[in-house]
Amino acid sequence: MFQPNTTCARALVTNLKAPLPITYATMTNVIKQYIGYIIRVLPDRMLAVCMLLFIWNCAEAQKLPEMQIPDFTQIKEAVNDPSSPFYYPNLVRKYNSKDTTMTHEEFRYYYLGYIFQEDYNPYRKSEYSHQLDRLYKQTKHSVGECENIVKFALLTLADDPFDLRQMNFLIYALKEQNKYKDAAIWEFRMNHIIQAILSTGDGKAPETAWYVIAPAHEYNILNRLGLTGKDFVFVEPYYDYVEVDKNPLKIDGYYFNVHYILYVFDRKYRYEE
Repeated sequence: MFQPNTTCARALVTNLKAPLPITYATMTNVIKQYIGYIIRVLPDRMLAVCMLLFIWNCAEAQKLPEMQIPDFTQIKEAVNDPSSPFYYPNLVRKYNSKDTTMTHEEFRYYYLGYIFQEDYNPYRKSEYSHQLDRLYKQTKHSVGECENIVKFALLTLADDPFDLRQMNFLIYALKEQNKYKDAAIWEFRMNHIIQAILSTGDGKAPETAWYVIAPAHEYNILNRLGLTGKDFVFVEPYYDYVEVDKNPLKIDGYYFNVHYILYVFDRKYRYEE
């Protein structure tokens, strides 16, 4: 029986699951790189064409959010104004009610507006998050371990709602428990938070760097794009440039704007050290 080596194809499909910040022309070139591979691996040429069309449709389906560099003066006013549709307590209630009608714009204010909340700490780490460190290293988990993942991931997210690593682990555990509806709600949340970040720029230059409210989100975004960060350089006055490992797209790295991470930490926590 024919057993195709799907490692290369799987890597491409993994990348296509995320809204990559590249043009369709670039995606076309990437797909061309895999045409020869697919045809060599699959004995049936028609099947190869079908797979190629499937991958092409995945690429076409990915629509980048419109780039809109945030106006933080306006965001601060909106999230603090009870008459605003983006008043932060109302956004929190809508998010916590598992409302899947939350719009892209609401998620932008929910994510970026968090920096103006009293409990915002850019280096926040929940006391519960370390409970799952050992389980992260495993590739398979028992029923009891999945129950613990769900328990401590939920406790962590109640304390730090933007811990994307815990959110991703929670989704995995819920699916292992066949709780697909709950997993779908968390996937909706995580995907829209990621879209909110990606909509703040394109990461190609300091002027269009992606805005993040926690350093960990830099690596969360890269992982989501199928890339692995290998090193970072701080670029004055408030940018992180994260270099990535070699990849088919020949991307060297991306810029992240950490202005408000540095500002809030300096204002709130500098003298606590």
